[in-house]
Amino acid sequence: MNLRQFRYFVTVAEELHVGRAAELLGLAQPALSQHIRALEERLGAKLFLRAHRRITLTDAGEAFLHEARLALHHADQARSAAQRAARGDTGNITIGYVSSALAELPFVQALSAFRASHPDVVVEMSLRLASVLVDALHNQTVDLVATRGPLPALTDACASFVLARQPLIAVVPQSHRCSAMPRIRLSDLAQDTLLRPEDPPGLSLGHTLGQMLADARFNPRRSMVVNEMSSTVGLVAAGLGVALLPASARVLALPGVAFCELQDVKAVSELVVVHRRHERSAAVRALLAGLRSMA
Repeated sequence: MNLRQFRYFVTVAEELHVGRAAELLGLAQPALSQHIRALEERLGAKLFLRAHRRITLTDAGEAFLHEARLALHHADQARSAAQRAARGDTGNITIGYVSSALAELPFVQALSAFRASHPDVVVEMSLRLASVLVDALHNQTVDLVATRGPLPALTDACASFVLARQPLIAVVPQSHRCSAMPRIRLSDLAQDTLLRPEDPPGLSLGHTLGQMLADARFNPRRSMVVNEMSSTVGLVAAGLGVALLPASARVLALPGVAFCELQDVKAVSELVVVHRRHERSAAVRALLAGLRSMA
């Protein structure tokens, strides 16, 4: 038995007239009658009573009609589900990200647009340290990554693109002597505790900051390691130190915090999207397309 036979039977059962059913199905009446007889033979039961050029359903036919309708309905649902998944309209996506990614407008806008256009895709956000994010992608525990460059070495299976670039700026408490100055020198922070990101050597924002400080031959009086941008801004607001963060940190402004541009040093932090080079998920491909459009 197949779905075509089910459809033929249901049409005849609903019309109770082989001629009309054949016309609806685009078949010759003898061919349709042959299909119905073959189905009855396969089932070993009569589905219709035929008398005086009229047909009615037998008890077996009534029972089979109910199940045949269910089978056709489930088949339509299965076809629809497959087609929606193929278009990327359904599925699950896990995004690994560093906390500073949510301060970048292109990233947030891309997520918002994707949510609006793909409401049935389940998006899970996995906040992690930059040091483990690319490994998570390699291990397939996340589907794509939003992290700060520089990146660790990528395998040939992965690719990346820059989503946003931000200059580093100073974040100081309102009580700081430079808080009212729109532009300051790095040396103005020499006596402060510098809040630094928890990144391994050569990776992410920690490397960008470290390289800038080394080039400027700047040594802070004291350093404190903090692993999230939002935590860093909160500690600055509490007066526990100063920070050098991407300019997008302004969106995390808290009472008691001031932002100052740096006039004597320049450094840029990049938010990078890392993904599988040959992505099989249509939903992930759709999200990547949206992210690229914001780059």
